[in-house]
Amino acid sequence: MINKTFRQMPDGVHTALVTPFSYGGIDLAAFRRLLEIQKESRVSGVVVLGTTGESPTVNGKERDVLTEEAVKSLGGKKTVTVGCGCNDTEKTVELVRRAASAGADLALVVAPYYNRPSQKGLLRHFLTVAEGSPLPVVIYNVPSRTGVDISAETLAVLSEHENVAGYKEASSDLCRITEKMQAAPELRFFCGSDTLLYHFLCLGAKGSVSVSSNIEPDLTCKITDLYFKGDTEGSKEAFFRIYPFLQALSLDTNPVPIKTVMEAAGLISAAVRPPLCQMNSSLRSKLLTAAADLGIT
Repeated sequence: MINKTFRQMPDGVHTALVTPFSYGGIDLAAFRRLLEIQKESRVSGVVVLGTTGESPTVNGKERDVLTEEAVKSLGGKKTVTVGCGCNDTEKTVELVRRAASAGADLALVVAPYYNRPSQKGLLRHFLTVAEGSPLPVVIYNVPSRTGVDISAETLAVLSEHENVAGYKEASSDLCRITEKMQAAPELRFFCGSDTLLYHFLCLGAKGSVSVSSNIEPDLTCKITDLYFKGDTEGSKEAFFRIYPFLQALSLDTNPVPIKTVMEAAGLISAAVRPPLCQMNSSLRSKLLTAAADLGIT
């Protein structure tokens, strides 16, 4: 049954939840604990099965369990957005419908990876998904992983569709990001790169889909909360405080670093599924030093 409490991604921070593993399977008890942490925090919602949730290596049955647990814990209180995108348009529509039947609020749909479609192909893909989706769609652009970049022109067309509820941008080209915001002024933009959160807010973003809020939800929320209250200096100060840690989270492929920190904090195992692997000792030391400087470990 579709959860219709939320029909758009609310302002603020949405945590891109990790998927905890144990002995090769989902650590459901740990996942429930993470959901409780997010429920008690100031985040606006969670994103399950995104990049940080290692969606490519989570099977169909596991997807259903994770979505259902998130909805059970947070439904009606925080938005539950489910990553549903893949490089097959028909399969993407199926994944969206499956998430809807589990009670999700929103579907996060990434640009098709590996296929590298043209802008015409991207437009047709997202329009097909938006037309076939029972859930509002949040478009996700992450060129470093997909090999394609949704253009400002394509985004302007997509923003006019009534079922496109938002846009997550995870590139670092501020000039292109500015062009996109100018081309689609009514579209709700969300930062997908934690190290650029304050920059995105200055450009008019509504919040972020954040990795750091897995371990520091309230400090991450402080950046957006203060900014939206008009305290831009306070927001910038909070951003500068967490910035060295955000940089350290890029020392290895996401979600390897955030899981490493969360293990050190006693929350989950740092286990990731192949082909990902653990950080080397040198990088791990740098990461945990940055975490300790912030008071995390």
